[in-house]
Amino acid sequence: MSVGHTDTDPLFEVAGVVITERHVVITQESTGTLRFYTHAGVLDTVAGGLGEGPGEFADLEWMKRAGARLFVYDSNGHRISKFGLDGVLQSSIMLARPEDYPGILTLDVFSDGWALSYAYDLYTPTEPAVQRIPLPLILSDEEGTFVGRLLEMAGPETWYEPFGNAGRRQMFRFFGRASEALVIDSLVVVLENDSYDIPVYGRDGVVRDTLRPAVVPEPTPLPSDQVAFIRETLLDSWNLGDRRGAVEGLLDAMGLPEYLPPYGWLSLGYPNRPPATAADGLVWALRYGGMLREGAEPDGPEWFVFEVGVGQVATLSSPDDVILLDVAGDLAAVLRRTDLDEEIVELRRIVGR
Repeated sequence: MSVGHTDTDPLFEVAGVVITERHVVITQESTGTLRFYTHAGVLDTVAGGLGEGPGEFADLEWMKRAGARLFVYDSNGHRISKFGLDGVLQSSIMLARPEDYPGILTLDVFSDGWALSYAYDLYTPTEPAVQRIPLPLILSDEEGTFVGRLLEMAGPETWYEPFGNAGRRQMFRFFGRASEALVIDSLVVVLENDSYDIPVYGRDGVVRDTLRPAVVPEPTPLPSDQVAFIRETLLDSWNLGDRRGAVEGLLDAMGLPEYLPPYGWLSLGYPNRPPATAADGLVWALRYGGMLREGAEPDGPEWFVFEVGVGQVATLSSPDDVILLDVAGDLAAVLRRTDLDEEIVELRRIVGR
């Protein structure tokens, strides 16, 4: 199955893909819709739309499946809408923001409808530095009521510098460590990228397991001989125009880490793909990649596949650059981009499963 490659049915700003028994469901931030395709790629039905009414979205962030329901998050108003697998709207809830936190962003949902979010505050730097601002992870129940704080997760490695009158400039660090928190069943997986260890917590905040590769790789030194080529190639791909000088200044100021992160993907902006995905009862952790090479294409992505309570059960790789969005049995839903930056969603077969 391939969707998005024709002028009659293009995709733009894909926000999530879920494989069900009958459909491949694709959400788009640009249209606020859930598009239900058969496994053969035929459009069956469309739900949602842009707006603020029932089942509509002003800023659709993601879609997740939990049991027989699809949960869709609208960051404008912190609203989660619940749909049946047939696309029928069932209900919507508004997540209450705790008084102690200026803002929240919801990350995932549990099978019983509870939600996992992180809280944030506006950070004003007093001096230029690379920081990992702590992000409190919080829980809300199925009605959207704040339940409590779970733990504190290190945020993405980011360069901050004072700018203007009490302002700031910031940029995700070049070769920086990303972080991720996601839900698998009733557990919370927290990837902070300080090592290959990925702790798994219960909703009581107690560590239940630690996921790590069966053979833990040695830290990979930053390839200093390739950095200049990688940097210039990425800057050229951004088409920054008059802003290029300012971005180059930020890159010069922030410096470079000694080693590559364990998980994630090379990017000059905030990572455009998650360092880990929960799907089909497993955790798929993306080994750090996206390294550009002069005269050659980057290697395709590779994932360590973990089962909670068991450890690493497999390694998955793709010959081409794709983002893994969902897995069901031996089927994988992926997103790839063409040279013209077209978004294509494909249903692929996992060989060996």
